[in-house]
Amino acid sequence: MFLTLLEKLSPIPFETYMELALYHPDYGYYARGNVPGKDGDFITSPCVHNVFGATLALQILEAYELLNRPKNFVIVEAGAGAGYLALDMLNYLSLKGYQFPYYIIEPFPVLRAHQEETLIEFKGQISWFKDFKDLPIFEGVFLCNELFDALPVHLVEKREGELFEIWLEFKGNEVTERLEKITEPEILKRVQPYVPLWPDGYRTEVCLKAEEIYKALSQKMKRGLLVIIDYGYPRADYYHPGRKRGTLLCYYQHKTCENPYFKPGHIDITAHVDFTLLRELAEKYGFINLGFTQQGPYLASLGIDKVFQEVSEGSFKDKEALKMLVLPEGFGQSHWVLVQGRFLGGQKFPQLSGFRFSNRLKLLY
Repeated sequence: MFLTLLEKLSPIPFETYMELALYHPDYGYYARGNVPGKDGDFITSPCVHNVFGATLALQILEAYELLNRPKNFVIVEAGAGAGYLALDMLNYLSLKGYQFPYYIIEPFPVLRAHQEETLIEFKGQISWFKDFKDLPIFEGVFLCNELFDALPVHLVEKREGELFEIWLEFKGNEVTERLEKITEPEILKRVQPYVPLWPDGYRTEVCLKAEEIYKALSQKMKRGLLVIIDYGYPRADYYHPGRKRGTLLCYYQHKTCENPYFKPGHIDITAHVDFTLLRELAEKYGFINLGFTQQGPYLASLGIDKVFQEVSEGSFKDKEALKMLVLPEGFGQSHWVLVQGRFLGGQKFPQLSGFRFSNRLKLLY
């Protein structure tokens, strides 16, 4: 049925295909209830150990103090998966005597059902919203772990010195790529400085959807922090001439696949994040860029070693999970943390504890 729909709609730009494959209400990968974990197609940091969420709870408490303990302080999460990050954070905050309202943005009923089951003991603290626009105005922390990498992207290719966009033609079980002229000026604006350096056949991605999130947050967040954790690169690395095939990757049953047309609607399709873009969008929509570093040093700076002693038994399995979260061979180097803020009065540039060991914000300028 999904292939029939794609055939009916084609030709379509790759971005439209990716959006349908991931987010179509009936056939999309996430609409089918796919979540990270051992039984899913991939794992994320919250699946590794509860110390990840518990340590991030320290960032929540730091934000609470920075904002002078507002009465209506809330935590907002998008891309919550099965709810493991929320569970681990709320457990740790409860241990420390805090009970903040927790908002989850979740458009898909099947994923909300997963989250409700995971978070049953915190049912009274949690509210669900289908879209950013449904959020009330709030002050507190917005956080997301591996959200921006799942946004649909435009696929572009350099051919004979000119840049084209990839469009798709579906017919039966076959898909044909074709090169079309680029119609979105923002695509050319984003990559133009790098195109002359690219060899013929160079292919990469441009994400235009991230702006919608920043625009919505600028309308809904009164004061607070944005905590964004994802894998990606500063723009100069993203569009490096040596990265000839871009960053597009698919995941199916814990294996990577480079064919985004394999099992449409049943595989996860991702592209790395252009963190320079997120820095630019923050500035455009009234947020201050506060810190940028890799996940390992960020968690270490926050004090993951002390939290680990509080929330784990210290078994061999626990210690291996900790290594996966902070060491370069795990998520410690591949994933980055970007923290941005919006404050009304008071201190404009607070020194956040998560960047004591490392702050590489200059990479984004």
